[in-house]
Amino acid sequence: MRIYSLSKVLGTPITLGTIALAYYQYSNGITIGLWILVPIFLMVILFISHGYIDYWYHTKYPVPLDKEVKRWINRYDTFYQNLKPSDKEKYEYRMSLYLEGRSFMSVGSEQKELPEDIKAIIATNAIRINFNKKDILIGDFDRVFVYKHPFPSPKHQYLHSVETDGEDGVIIYSLEHLIPGVVNPETYYNIGMHAYVEAFTLAYPTLNYPWNLDADWSDVESVSGLEKDFILSTLGVKSVDMFVVLGTCYFTYPKEFELKLPKLNQEMQQLFGVE
Repeated sequence: MRIYSLSKVLGTPITLGTIALAYYQYSNGITIGLWILVPIFLMVILFISHGYIDYWYHTKYPVPLDKEVKRWINRYDTFYQNLKPSDKEKYEYRMSLYLEGRSFMSVGSEQKELPEDIKAIIATNAIRINFNKKDILIGDFDRVFVYKHPFPSPKHQYLHSVETDGEDGVIIYSLEHLIPGVVNPETYYNIGMHAYVEAFTLAYPTLNYPWNLDADWSDVESVSGLEKDFILSTLGVKSVDMFVVLGTCYFTYPKEFELKLPKLNQEMQQLFGVE
């Protein structure tokens, strides 16, 4: 039998044992002593750390990818499709851990968990950007929120389609803009990758970034076919970090990027390569 949550397995006997002992003492007229605080304390610790416990367990015994997820990456993820069999296993392993280790919530009248295929659409960007890194989870960015449409936020009180908050460890998307950019990047800008490139820079600030870019918006258009105004309009901003845009292009249009920006391509390979 496969265990999907080690924390629940550990928590069940502690909970049942505590209830049984408390009932036994109460039914026999015995005063419940301070010892009862011990299992309660254990339950609190288990509740707080359940995510870490389950993630550690899944690194040893990864959960197989959901059928919808496998179907999606086989159909749409060209990066996965072009991997050799051993790297496809690595990809699936890392995808499984990422989906288990991060929270994906839909935001509307109420918050609810995203469907597995939407999680996969988002996670493909995370897996690709960190495919050659030891850190599967990209630092402390542990929550992803998705609105149906562009949204305002406390830090950016205007409608925009993507936000990366390093202080809170949160990535936020507009679903309306997310799906087309991942599925059809020849026509739409990939805000899914855009957020993870920005998250990467915030998670690993001490890496040797090619900040002094020998590239501009004309190079972005040459590689992606997308104009500056279209990209800014998609993001819902007036200006953006050029490195994040070029990093997005590096992962989204790898062949065009290598052909037209060979020097920067080498720098990106060194940055995102094997540790």
